Amino acid sequence: MIFGLLPLLVLAGVVVLVVRLASGTDETSGESAGVAVRRIFQYLVLLATLVLSCAGLSGILVEALTASDQVTQDTAAIARSISLLIVGVPAFVALALYTRRKLSENPAEVRSAGWAIYLTLVLFGSLVATVMLLITLFGDLFVGEGIDAAVAVNAVVWGSVWGVHWWISSIPRYAPDLWFERILGSFVGLSVTLVSGAILAATSLVVIYNALFDVVSVGASAEQIVRPLVALFVGGLAWVWYWLRIALHEERTILWVAYVLFAGVLSGVAMVAIAGGTVVFAILEWILADPSDAASNHFEVVPAALGVVLVGAATWVYHRSVLDRGPARERTTVDRLYEYLLAFVGLGVTAAGVVTLITYTVWAIIGTEITGTDRGVIAVALTLLIVGGPLWGVYWWRAQRERKRQGIDEAQATTRRIYVFVVLGISALVALVSLIILLYAFIEGVLEGNVGAEMFDAMAVPFALLVTAGAVAGYHFTVAREDRSTTPKPATASVRDVILITGDGAELRSAIVDADMRVRVFPVAGPVVEVGSVADAMAALSGETHQHVVVVDHGEDGGFEVIPLR
Repeated sequence: MIFGLLPLLVLAGVVVLVVRLASGTDETSGESAGVAVRRIFQYLVLLATLVLSCAGLSGILVEALTASDQVTQDTAAIARSISLLIVGVPAFVALALYTRRKLSENPAEVRSAGWAIYLTLVLFGSLVATVMLLITLFGDLFVGEGIDAAVAVNAVVWGSVWGVHWWISSIPRYAPDLWFERILGSFVGLSVTLVSGAILAATSLVVIYNALFDVVSVGASAEQIVRPLVALFVGGLAWVWYWLRIALHEERTILWVAYVLFAGVLSGVAMVAIAGGTVVFAILEWILADPSDAASNHFEVVPAALGVVLVGAATWVYHRSVLDRGPARERTTVDRLYEYLLAFVGLGVTAAGVVTLITYTVWAIIGTEITGTDRGVIAVALTLLIVGGPLWGVYWWRAQRERKRQGIDEAQATTRRIYVFVVLGISALVALVSLIILLYAFIEGVLEGNVGAEMFDAMAVPFALLVTAGAVAGYHFTVAREDRSTTPKPATASVRDVILITGDGAELRSAIVDADMRVRVFPVAGPVVEVGSVADAMAALSGETHQHVVVVDHGEDGGFEVIPLR
């Protein structure tokens, strides 16, 4: 595992090196490419030697603690651990002292990307390792076979790595801006908390349900309760430390909003939708399919699903409240992406339900026998409608509300345009293919003389797809047309053709061409003669030596201009 990590570290270093060399300078300090290269390899080697040192130390400690329990010593493991210590520890200590000196001497070193990336990787990696190890350690302690020495040692080692580096990052003169690490730490804590909380809630409600209704089922063991509880506690501590203590109070950047919307709100919505759909399906299946088993056994899945719904709803509500109680902010691409993504998912789920219902309606009309299994599929269709319909309706309504509120800015937003055209394109394509299949089935039936229930049975699915996709395409075509109508048309010149009579006129001709007008240029060959009467104009023409002459009649203003042309 340890040695498998080294090629990845080297590859990461090479990628960063290429980027730095391409830019020629360190992005944060503005120093030379040579300094950037030094930093890349410095922190890469520092990270590698840290991993090697920890692996060697944990290996030696495990062998020392378990020596009395082993019949024979694992000499290979001992030799590997000692080798890692001999090589890794001196290299790490020497490079760490060198890094400390550089950080103390040069403030640009503290602000460099290399130092921030190193701390982020170490803190994130050690946090994940420590959380997983602590969950295993305390789970084994309470409901397992006791403490595993390897797990305990690695938990102490990697927990110490996290603690020391967190302490270093909190010292002002060594502290870079670790905004991304705080988001990663919050995500780790939230993920563990959600998964363990959902498992614990589901298991607990199942136990209560079985006890209330005397369901013949294997009850939950202590391990099934204690291990999720331990994980909830450990993950909750990480989440509180990173999110409630720090990240919640930081500046609301795009990354911060993206984390809240996708990691918080979207995950909660997904849990509610999926688990809630399971509950709805169980109810509808019982009503429509008439299962033979007892109600208590049939609805056994409902308590577990409700547990997931409760955890998901709490996550959803909390993270939405975090956004709502914050300072007013402008609508961002992240907000739009979140809304249109959920609207897209809801629309797809709803369309699937509509297609299924139309199909079974056609089969019912033509007299196709509908079995218990078919009624179960109808329950699935209704579940899709009940789950997908509100999901699409709520988030599409919000998108349309913003469309009316912000006008052209929302109508021409890239995310909205992508959503509309993707939905329009997919639905139009499905409608076209369905029409082809529908016509094929019809023509084949007519040619074979098989016009009857069998032909209409084969046409049911493409007919349902055609109707549904056509409706979706038609509606979104209207939306696209309305959005396009709000776009101000570029101002176009009313003048199409220009006759330019000029001595030089290069600058004016260029301006006319830039204005998307056609121009014909007639260069003046001599002085312009201005006269006041027809007789004078004719006299000027008689005396003119050029073959091409333009005469401008000023009409009511009186007078003429005689202009010779080359």
